[in-house]
Amino acid sequence: MKIGYWLGNANISSGGTSPYAWRLLENLLIGSKLQEIDILIICSPEVQTDCLDLINKYQASARICLIPSKWNIITRVISRSANLFSKLCKRFDIPSRALNYFNYLYRWVSSLDIDLLHVPYQTSPYYDLPYPLVVTMHDVQELHYPEFFTPQERASRAKHYWESLEKSSAVIVSFNHVKQDLIKYFSLDDHKVHVCPPPYQNIQLQENACEEESNFKNKYTKYSNFLLYPAQSWQHKNHLSLIKAIEYVKEKFDISLSLVCTGRKNPNFFPTIENYLKQSEVYNQVYFTDIVPETELYWLYKNCALVVIPTLYEAGSFPLLEAMILEVPVICSNVTSLPETINDSRFVFDPLDINQLADLIVQIFDDGEFRNSNVLNSKEQINKLRNSSTVEYFMDVWKSILLK
Repeated sequence: MKIGYWLGNANISSGGTSPYAWRLLENLLIGSKLQEIDILIICSPEVQTDCLDLINKYQASARICLIPSKWNIITRVISRSANLFSKLCKRFDIPSRALNYFNYLYRWVSSLDIDLLHVPYQTSPYYDLPYPLVVTMHDVQELHYPEFFTPQERASRAKHYWESLEKSSAVIVSFNHVKQDLIKYFSLDDHKVHVCPPPYQNIQLQENACEEESNFKNKYTKYSNFLLYPAQSWQHKNHLSLIKAIEYVKEKFDISLSLVCTGRKNPNFFPTIENYLKQSEVYNQVYFTDIVPETELYWLYKNCALVVIPTLYEAGSFPLLEAMILEVPVICSNVTSLPETINDSRFVFDPLDINQLADLIVQIFDDGEFRNSNVLNSKEQINKLRNSSTVEYFMDVWKSILLK
């Protein structure tokens, strides 16, 4: 099977859906020889070196195709004109597929020597292709928390997500709750949506070098016995509830806890968090680092007292899995896929119940046996999750499409 894998310009160290795209790619490269898959990685020049490193690491059966970044002004005008005419034809139900061939980028992607294109994101850069298209739908959060999105964002998601779902041959999701959402809200056929587990086998972080230890210790010296929350500061990530829980712990139990939050400071919501902190008694106990290198994040995991995932919505949480893999105590919200991932009701909480969150944090700190059982549960659960073969799930989906 010749599978095109649209990596695009996903940075290997970025957040969002990028970690999923890279870890899935790594998993597919590992399994490419055993499964007789020929993978064509379609990417931007900026990430070509990282792709080559990954291919060489596993001696995988894979090629790289760079996405054209520039084309002359005449071609650009013709392509845009063809797109405009295509939209008009669609509006009046006039067949317009031939117009696609005036689009240089469409002709380029159509010429790729592949049997199927897999896009590990919620939308594809191209539709109406001469070969099957498979997309990964990560979530439909805007349908659960519309207040977290602007009207323009909701309209854009409604339009582009529907186009992606309608024109793809199959849709991949990582968890059953996302599949049920797609069936409920988009009336998709059950057989079109396939649950393929995330690449559990390849979720890992690069360890820090010995010489970095002292640098990290000096940087975080004032944050002893700290909690860690790795997440971009979107509103649904619920940083404010965690900060309020730390305030509650200080007021009720007279315990001062520090909190380190990694991830991009989202300009849409971080100012709200910052303004709240300025009025808070725990202002000097909370530190937002912005994005940190992987080795630094590894150090933070291994040196924190507890990882807390208080998110209101999460299709799947890599920080939860990373904490479990590194055998760090971790607690999480009782939403979406998180309870089934951690698989123990003792370690989940209502993300809107500040008192419950605070009490659970204190219990982890005060009760050594409870803390140890948390780590033991993570070890057992990760062993179970890693026994699933991600590649085989994807192979089954691809074969089912190509054999139709």
